[in-house]
Amino acid sequence: MRKEKKQKIITDLKQKFETSSAYALFSLLNLSAENLEFLRREAKKNSGLVQVVKKTLVYKSNPEFSFSDEELKEPFAFLWSFDEDLKAFKVLNQVKKQEIEIKVLGGYFAKRKLTPNDVWELANLPSKEELLAKLLSRLNSPLFHLNLTLNSPLKNLILVLSAIKK
Repeated sequence: MRKEKKQKIITDLKQKFETSSAYALFSLLNLSAENLEFLRREAKKNSGLVQVVKKTLVYKSNPEFSFSDEELKEPFAFLWSFDEDLKAFKVLNQVKKQEIEIKVLGGYFAKRKLTPNDVWELANLPSKEELLAKLLSRLNSPLFHLNLTLNSPLKNLILVLSAIKK
């Protein structure tokens, strides 16, 4: 690879490390080109990006990269997430549902290194919209029951009075 091209990749990686909200690393072993392409398409639909990069270029672009050479002994790729909802991480669940075996090596979110289990937990979290809907329904439920409780005696009184009138 030419030096200019490597420098361009390093600059691009620096920008992604600065602008992305999180990233996950996954192994490329046992992942076919077709499955990788599926992962790329789904990530793009969900504000993400899948990128395969040489390890040496990653270390040059980010000297404080959280993963050591020992942890990354196999070929890997990045799953970048560029929104706060981490929609791109949900792609991992879609891949899993397609019965595509994917090995997550770790990740990074909120200035914290993530274990593979942490990445899967983030992927399984409900979306922001789902959480807001659940919160609103839980807040609305006591008000609904209070309304029923307060109106119930009045309705019963009206029913009794109408029965007496007949």
